[in-house]
Amino acid sequence: MKKTLASMAAIVIIMAAFSSCQKESDVVDTFTTTMEKVTDDQNNKTTMDRGFMHWMTGDKIKVFGSESSGIYTVNNAGSGQVSFVRESGNPGSAPYCAIYPASSAIDNNNIELPVIQVTADGSLTGYPMYAESHGTSLDFKNLCGILRLRLQKEGINVTAIEITTDIDIVGDFSVNYNNGNPILTSVSHGFNNVMMTCARAQSINSQKDFYLFLPAHTYEAMRIRIYSSDGGVCTKTVSNGYSVRVQRSKITTITLSDNNLTFTPNAGALSGLFTINELGDKVRFSQGNLQYTILGTHTGALGNNMPGTWRFAPNQYERVGYRYGESHQSIYDGLEYISVDISDNYRSWIDLFGWGTGNNPTLSSMYTEYNTFVDWGMNAISNGGNVGNLWRTLTYNDWSYILWGRDDASDKFATGNINGIGGFILIPDNWTTPAGCSFSPGGAGDWTHNSYTHLQWELMETSGAIFFPACGHREGTDVDAVFNYSWYHTSTPMGELGGYVYFIAGDCGGVSNGGCLPYNGLSVRLVKDVE
Repeated sequence: MKKTLASMAAIVIIMAAFSSCQKESDVVDTFTTTMEKVTDDQNNKTTMDRGFMHWMTGDKIKVFGSESSGIYTVNNAGSGQVSFVRESGNPGSAPYCAIYPASSAIDNNNIELPVIQVTADGSLTGYPMYAESHGTSLDFKNLCGILRLRLQKEGINVTAIEITTDIDIVGDFSVNYNNGNPILTSVSHGFNNVMMTCARAQSINSQKDFYLFLPAHTYEAMRIRIYSSDGGVCTKTVSNGYSVRVQRSKITTITLSDNNLTFTPNAGALSGLFTINELGDKVRFSQGNLQYTILGTHTGALGNNMPGTWRFAPNQYERVGYRYGESHQSIYDGLEYISVDISDNYRSWIDLFGWGTGNNPTLSSMYTEYNTFVDWGMNAISNGGNVGNLWRTLTYNDWSYILWGRDDASDKFATGNINGIGGFILIPDNWTTPAGCSFSPGGAGDWTHNSYTHLQWELMETSGAIFFPACGHREGTDVDAVFNYSWYHTSTPMGELGGYVYFIAGDCGGVSNGGCLPYNGLSVRLVKDVE
């Protein structure tokens, strides 16, 4: 019996050792990779002289296997076949699928197209690719097409380019490998606009190419906004029977130069003038609510680089809240709060901020870190001039004068909606209702009091009208009342004369210091003083 037990013990030890060796052998330390070539649409020739056709130092891929996933870092940057070595995790055995860049991977067949694309010199980085394999050789296929903007104009330095289209072009997408001809499909509420920011301003005195990647699609509507370092903006629109065809793994070129590029001042500012005090000082409102993402970098008020990117919503009626899930509206409809973690793991836009968090926009604690007001306007806002301290937050007194102190003030605000998005409407000091539109003051308790299509609102906006969408509010990570209520911060502390402006379905609007605390995440709409 003892001999038998000893033999069995030896067998167990041998089996354990074998099992241990087997597990070690399953660790995949290296993958070799190749990448698909990109074809230029102009001459149907392969392009190999661009940064996006080479693996760059620091590139990472995420590989999914039969058991788990692992992160691999490029070992020998360059073109052709290169190797990636394991940094963390282990995908286990084949079959494998891999995603580049690793940061875009959600799971083995879902990726996130980013809201920000960053360029240092006009080249393209982070061009998304996908591979499937039964071995450790990965042949990456391109997931998107490339839009090349070829720009030239004397005296202009480009700081950012914003593309808005007729479909969602950022957010979560599923990947169908499709025998090596991948197809992307939007699977959640994304955004129909993407912004490319320049790490440093790019001169277009001579012809300069800028690259953005987009899902393959024939875009029936596209708006291109180009922002310059002197606070100018040039807007070009493709519509009315024209289209832009972007094909997977191909470059589509749009050339704009000289007379085709007209830059107007006050990027991000709307035309309407609003008097804010008895001295006659006036302001212009920004083109939309303030938004922030942790992606990219921006210039702080002191000229230093700071994490994240700020922008104004591309349109006045845009809000992030409903992107969290259209089925969630408000606890007043018997539904629960929407839980949204806006920490550094959240890679999309946010538009609800604690009071005075211009230096800490993702702060979501419900404690006392909100004692000092840091104006959001201290930051360089990518589509608002891209220079710090161009914008500011209105005070309690500023708001009070706009709502109640201007000539005929009570006739200059109302509730309304734009294509069903409820909100509050302000009209400027001097107002003429555009042909084909109407405006009726008041409307407490009724978002349908004034209703506009997008086209009608463009006319209203051109005449100076301002729209504040109902965006709800946030407590910690809980977002509520996105469709029903809207609160906008002032720069005045809550404990003093006031702290926020409210526009809700049950009232036309007002300024208050009750009901909200500094840690409540509210909307922010900045203004620019008129000199």
